[in-house]
Amino acid sequence: MAVERPDPTRADRRLRTRRRGPRVAVRRARGALLRLAFDRRVGVAAGLALVTPAAWLRLADYRWESWLSDGLGLLCGATGAALVAFALGGRRPDWIEPDE
Repeated sequence: MAVERPDPTRADRRLRTRRRGPRVAVRRARGALLRLAFDRRVGVAAGLALVTPAAWLRLADYRWESWLSDGLGLLCGATGAALVAFALGGRRPDWIEPDE
């Protein structure tokens, strides 16, 4: 005698999604970052929005600065510079056939 599984409800689907939470969250964040980078205007704007405060923190000297603000400034500056470089460079093919 086989026992039939009930039709999955929304609550059941949410429970299964929650179990895979970190893996799904990382994939979604990666997808969002790639979509942002592939759109040139948004990529340049977001990159400049990240580079500007990082450069400001690098040039100015505040009393409240610590290793944490230095690290966050470095992370934001590098991410912003990468977004700007990628948006201005555009997509390139993975492989270019050599001319013979």
